[in-house]
Amino acid sequence: MWRAVLGTGRRQRLVQRCSACMVSWLLRGLYATLRPSYIQQHFEHAVRDAGGPCLVAFWHGRLLYVLRLYQHQRATVLVSRSPDGELVSQVLERFGIQATRGSTSRGRVQGLLAIVKQVRRGYIAGVTPDGPRGPRYHAQPGIVMVAQKTGAAILPVTYNARWKKVLGTWDHFVLPLPFSRIVVVYGEPIYVPPHASASTLQMKRCEVETSLRRITEIADHYFQAEIGGYGTPGMVP
Repeated sequence: MWRAVLGTGRRQRLVQRCSACMVSWLLRGLYATLRPSYIQQHFEHAVRDAGGPCLVAFWHGRLLYVLRLYQHQRATVLVSRSPDGELVSQVLERFGIQATRGSTSRGRVQGLLAIVKQVRRGYIAGVTPDGPRGPRYHAQPGIVMVAQKTGAAILPVTYNARWKKVLGTWDHFVLPLPFSRIVVVYGEPIYVPPHASASTLQMKRCEVETSLRRITEIADHYFQAEIGGYGTPGMVP
């Protein structure tokens, strides 16, 4: 019986490794065809020039191209300990991004402490304020708490694609299509005082949410005149 169980575990790990390899290969091929433009990138340059710690904030549904932006840098992303999280971790590692295993829902404190530890080690940390389960475009307080404990700048970023598939998932995941134009939009860095009161933390949480909503609107309007609408799940030509 134990041999059968172990065999099943080995097969699952093999399937995960093969799946991660295939996904990574497909993403590299996709990224090679995309044509990006950048808006307000001076905000990112300012954070990098300052040399301090950084939390990159992006909506869960706008994750895919952010991976391209920070590949092979000293970056980490908080990933759940679920089987799906294991696949995501392996894909991230193939792009030179460290996966910090944890969760901001179950074991929330442990997940946040893991990110705090990595930021203090000098990693750029990618955080989805509305992840892992939503509500969509609603920022949870975790990223503000990490910024308070580390002194890191919160850098909002989002993207949109001229040609894309918007999935029918809770986050309306944006999947760029090959050879599409991409627009990447950055927001002004947000800083959280180390001794911020509860009301200040709430204000900063709202500031993160408002900034991400604003730059997402800019990104979504960027191609609107050309495509005649956006934002509903399905294929956008």
